[in-house]
Order: sequence, then structure tokens, then C-alpha cells
Amino acid sequence: MLNNYRTAFLRKSNETIQLFRLSSSTLEKSSSNGTKIDIPKYINRSSTDILKAISSTIQRDPTAAHFKYHDDPYLIPVSNFQKRAYALSQESGRKAAHWILNQHPELFNHKVAFPPIEKFCPKVVYDESYDLDENELKTIIEKGIVSDAIAVYNLLKKKDIEISSDTQQSLLELVCFYNNQDDLEEDWIEERWYTQANKNREEYRNTWKSNGFAMTLFSTIKSPNSHHYSIIIQGMAKYNQFEEAYNLYKEANEKGFILSINAYNSAIKTAIYVKEGADHKWLHIQEILTQMHDSGVPMNLWTLNSILNVLTTMTTNSESKKYALKTIAEAKQFDIEPCLASYYYLLQIFCSDRKNKSTILVDILNLIEEKPLSIKDLADTNFFMAAMENCRYHLQNVDVALRVHSVLLKAKNYNLIGDSYRESVYYRHFFAILCQNESVEFLMKYYYDLVPHIYIPEPAITELIVKTLNVAAAVELYPKIWSDILMFDQADREPIIIELINGMAQNLFPSFEQSIKEKLSLLSGTIYDAIEERKETGKIKMPWTGTMLGNLINICLFGDNINKATEIIVKLHKNQNEIIGIPDSLTIATFLDYCIENNYFNELLKCIEYSLEVNYLELDDFISKIMTKMTLSPMQRAHLSKLVGTEHYVEIENKIENVSS
Repeated sequence: MLNNYRTAFLRKSNETIQLFRLSSSTLEKSSSNGTKIDIPKYINRSSTDILKAISSTIQRDPTAAHFKYHDDPYLIPVSNFQKRAYALSQESGRKAAHWILNQHPELFNHKVAFPPIEKFCPKVVYDESYDLDENELKTIIEKGIVSDAIAVYNLLKKKDIEISSDTQQSLLELVCFYNNQDDLEEDWIEERWYTQANKNREEYRNTWKSNGFAMTLFSTIKSPNSHHYSIIIQGMAKYNQFEEAYNLYKEANEKGFILSINAYNSAIKTAIYVKEGADHKWLHIQEILTQMHDSGVPMNLWTLNSILNVLTTMTTNSESKKYALKTIAEAKQFDIEPCLASYYYLLQIFCSDRKNKSTILVDILNLIEEKPLSIKDLADTNFFMAAMENCRYHLQNVDVALRVHSVLLKAKNYNLIGDSYRESVYYRHFFAILCQNESVEFLMKYYYDLVPHIYIPEPAITELIVKTLNVAAAVELYPKIWSDILMFDQADREPIIIELINGMAQNLFPSFEQSIKEKLSLLSGTIYDAIEERKETGKIKMPWTGTMLGNLINICLFGDNINKATEIIVKLHKNQNEIIGIPDSLTIATFLDYCIENNYFNELLKCIEYSLEVNYLELDDFISKIMTKMTLSPMQRAHLSKLVGTEHYVEIENKIENVSS
């Protein structure tokens, strides 16, 4: 067998060599004849280009779970909490392995790869015994490890080893960018995905370490130049230390330094806190723009975004709109094309007033629908979330919402959705507007595509979906939505349960087929049992109400489920102190009519026993109906007489005789 493979390989190699010789001779003849030969330019390919090409031929299956979850129906998480716990637990396992590797490096002396892979090696611990020089510090700075860079710098200073100004500047850039602390490693994708939302909530909170290493390093520089000032101003502004950043900006101006464009952009953002009032903030922006012009520093895209960001904080809406239009016009003169972050700020400026509707989102969609989108600013990931929120609350237009969703799904635009928080908020607004403006069929089309593997509705959205089903009388979808409510751990949400039970009770039409009636009655029994089970185990603290149980009785009787209806009647009787209110008298009358029609005397007695305890005003009418419309045996009459009371029973019987005579 091995010889056959060797023979085939040699034959193929000979064919390749002959082909190469033939092509070479052809090229020589062509060149001798004067024919021009066009050799295509070499295209540099990365190691993953083939995989990307194959991946582009396959569309995502919305019914399949994300690849990070095991393809097992018993292991795939089906709630937001489970998704988060599952993804982070996987990552915590890898973190544990890294911790063991770093804590016990002596156990991992074997070489797992050659050349060695740095990630597989224990982390180096720098101390005084380590032979260090400036090159080692440069290497660590290039890797972006803040803690190691600070440790090595301090060791070099302690050993009186001179450090060049370029290396000091590089170190200052590193510590200012990361605020003196190590950033999350790129390997921890899930932690980045789930913790990004916390950073968004701290958008304007001052998190700069005022007494950190960055300030110490800056103060040790004997003659800081414009680069040093630019770096420290950017770092402070990034972490919202606006006042100190503005003071350093003024200090640099007094020394006649021309700062970097990013430093000027950061100085513009300081207007958010150092200035009050729309006019003062705009004057602050104009002063910096004038300084940039005098220094020969042209504005760029991030200058535009910084100005628009400041304008979103102005309390005077008309002023911010006027200044925003001026800024956009100025940017056009520099051939600056706005990015998604620019459009996000414009939405905030023009659509904050819900009384006066603005259609700026439609104009933005006209510009970006046919363009490939890429991230240019960190705030780009806010656009789609803000656009869908605008569709829901400001425009209240489902057609625009569908256009936004279409843009999101084009090419690689979904990468701009941001993190788990933004994705969840985006779909929350999307489903809310679908519930308000579209048919059930259209709503469920997206529901089946997106739930549960891409989006799990929050309780408020689940309630909206149930309301939509109730309005459309889509009774065939009640079993599906109830199973999802259980799956999402939302069976303890009282508004959802009340809405579902009320909707089922309101849509009991006699024209339904018997199979649908039976399914509804079976579903009502399932809902009752599921909630009772959770109440017994302490998972639900939601109290039953008489209206809820009364509706369940009506649904059970609608599908001839007398046993479950009787069980609920007994529940009402035994647990009166735990149940808020009582069922409507029409529900009791319906139960009695069903028992009379089908000759269920024992069930009827349980209902009368509860009615006597509650003392319905229509109690005498109930008993009269039983006595007149039901053929009772002497034993049954005796049971009823004993339950009602002999005197009261005789009194009702006499009334019936008087009426009949």
C-alpha cells in the first residue's frame, strides 16, 4: 500500500515538472515573438482567508445555538442568566488553568511546542534578581503588559539604569491609555462581552487614578514636551478627569506647545464638565478650534465626534441643533465623512424632544444603506441600539425599524451591535415596535428566527407579546408562548401570568373545534399545576387571585376538563385566606350549569359548599336552579338539604312551588 502511494506521488510530481517546463517554454516563445505577457500581481493572503471564503458561503442558522454552547438540547442555555453563567463559567475554567500555570511554574518544565508558544509558558515574575535592561522594558511595553512595565521601570530606576526619553514616552502612552492597570486579555472574549455594559454606565464618571503611576512618571520628566502633554491630556480625558486635563491643556498653550490632534479632541470633550450652559460650551469649542487652526492642525473625524458629543449634553435643544448643523457643515469643508458615532450623536441631539418629531434617522438610513460599514469610533456600537429606540419612541414607525434591522444584517454590520447589553436593548425595542404595529404572523416570523438563541425577551416584552396574541385571538399560539415562559424562568412574573390567563378566558369562542377547546383546557390545567408546584417549592411568591382562578375554571369547562375545574373550586374553598378576592358569580353559575347538564352532583356540592362560605348574593338562585333543572334522588336531596340547611332548603322549595302555581 505504501509503495502504491509513493508511485502515485512520484507520477504526480513528474507531471507537475513537465507542466512547469511546458509553461516556461511557452513563455519564452511568447516573449521572443514580441507578445506582451501580463503577470498578475501577487496578492498577499492571510492564514485564515480560505476559511473566511468558505464561511461566506454559509448562512447562519437562526434555530441553532451559538457555537460556544454545546450542541445538546439538555445543555443549551435558554435564559439570559443561564447564557451568561454558561459562557463565563467556560472562561473561568480557562482562567483557572492559567492561574495554576502561573502559581506552579515548576510543574510545567516540559516543552509543548517548538518554537515555544509564549501563551503556554508561565508568566515571568520580575524581581531584583532578574537581569534587566532598557530593551526588556521596551519589549514589555510592546506587549502592552502594564503591571510588568511598571515593575521593570521601578527596578531599572532602583538600579540607576538610565532610560531614554523615547522609552519614557512609550511607557507614558501605555499607562495613560490603560489608566495604570492591566486590561482584560484578548483571550477573555466572554468577560469583555458581558462587562462592556458596566463601562457604558460609567460614561461620564471620573475613573482616572489621580495619584497613579502615570502622574508620577509625568512629574519625573524634567522637560516635558508637547508629546508628553498630549499623552497625559488624552489619558485624563479618556477616564473623565476633565478639570485636570483642561488645566494641563491651558498650561501647554501657555508654553507655546502645539499638541497632537487627539489631544485637542480630548480638550474639546472637557467642555462637558468644565463649562456650564450652551453658550459657554460652544465658546469653549470655538476657542480650541481656533487654537487648532492657528497651530496648523486640521480637524478630523474624531474632532467632529468630540464636538457632537459635547452638544448632546446641552440642555437647550434648539441651540444644540443649530451648533450641530454648523459643525457638520464645517466638517464637509475638510472632506470628513461622518461615521456611525456621528449619527448616534445627531440622533441624541435632534430626537431628544419627543413632541417635535424629527425624521433625521430616515436621512441617515438613506446615506448608509448601500455603504459597507466599519468601526471607526468606539461610540459606533451605540448607533443601532439608539436607532431602534428612536423607531420605537420617537418615530413609532415599524417600516423604519425594519430598514434599520436590514442594515444591521447586511455584510458584517452585525459586528457593530456592540456587546450583550446593547444587543438585548436593540431587540427589546425591535420586538416592542413589532407588537405595537404589525400582525401576529409578522411578529412570530421574527420570534421564531430570533428567540431563544439570539434574543431572550425580557418579562416586559413577553407581556407585550402575550397582549398581542390576546388582541389577535391567536389561541393556537398560547401553548408555544407558555412553554417559552417556563423555559425563560418567567412563570413567577405576575403581570405575564395574569395577561395570559385573562387573554385565554376572553377568547373562548363556541365556534372553535373540539380539539382546540381540549388543548386550551389542558393548557389551563398545566398553567395551574406549574404555578402550584413553584409556590410549594418557594420559587414563586405570587398570590392567586379569585379572578385568575375563576378564569382558569372557565377555560377548563370550555374544554370539558371538569376534574381540574373542581380541583380549583376545592382550592378556592380550602385556601380562602391565601387568595385575593373571589371569582365572579358568572363563573360559579357556569360551573353549576355544566354540572347540572352533565349530572355531576358531587362536583356540584363542592361548588355550593364554597358558595355558602363566600355567601354569593345569587346563592338562592343557584340552589333553585339545581332543584328545578336537575332530577335529584332522595339521597341527593338529603345531601343538598343538609348542606344548605333544612329550614333554608324548605323555604326555597316553597318559593319554587309558589312560582309554579
